[in-house]
Amino acid sequence: MKYMEIAGLRFGEGLPKICVPLTETRLPALREEAEYVRVLPADLYEWRIDHFAEDIGFALSTLATALAPKPLLCTVRTQPEGGASSLEGQLYEDFLTALLERGGFQLLDVEFSQGPERVGRLLELAAGKGVAVVLSKHDFAGTPSENEITGTLLDMARMGPCLPKYAVTPHSPEDVLALLSATRRASKEVGPVITMAMGPLGKVTRVCGQAFGSCMTFGAGQNASAPGQIGVEDLRAVLEDLDIRP
Repeated sequence: MKYMEIAGLRFGEGLPKICVPLTETRLPALREEAEYVRVLPADLYEWRIDHFAEDIGFALSTLATALAPKPLLCTVRTQPEGGASSLEGQLYEDFLTALLERGGFQLLDVEFSQGPERVGRLLELAAGKGVAVVLSKHDFAGTPSENEITGTLLDMARMGPCLPKYAVTPHSPEDVLALLSATRRASKEVGPVITMAMGPLGKVTRVCGQAFGSCMTFGAGQNASAPGQIGVEDLRAVLEDLDIRP
């Protein structure tokens, strides 16, 4: 069985790992959010830095202490990918480079749309710092074909060691099936991937990853970071009920 081990978690083995986002914009509220989510049945946490409006360094050390020993994924989601950050091009790369130089986290989200050269440099730097990369793509308009989704996930994996992530917006049950089929095909070829269909129609994709090859799912804690996220306690219960291990 193919899996990727990151900070003691085996992605691609057993149940999909549950990641809970933190999205507050100010430090006092972020501290409260961390205290809220740290007792939830999560495997790791995601800090959505693009929502944060204060000093990044102090907040990062605060979160690392509050959420230890579970891993932290840092994400700077840009506006074209559904986030709040206006960074693009070299400014995006510079910000993530400075974040990697600071350290204090175990995973970093890098947007595949930034292009192969920029992504390649960030992957190389992250590897040198011992930080795993979630290489991501988000489509808030619709769902590409099964072949296109599969091809993109494979292209991501070829960039270097990473967890390829693809999120789509379904408009029909056929869109959901296309994502699940692509997930199965890609994971059989390259190992762990992360996929989800956003919104109410795609909720099923957030709980069936073990059957189709998606190794991580995002569950709402105090706040949700994307449409269709399920509360983490309910999500844990469903994942355990659907466990298909012998």
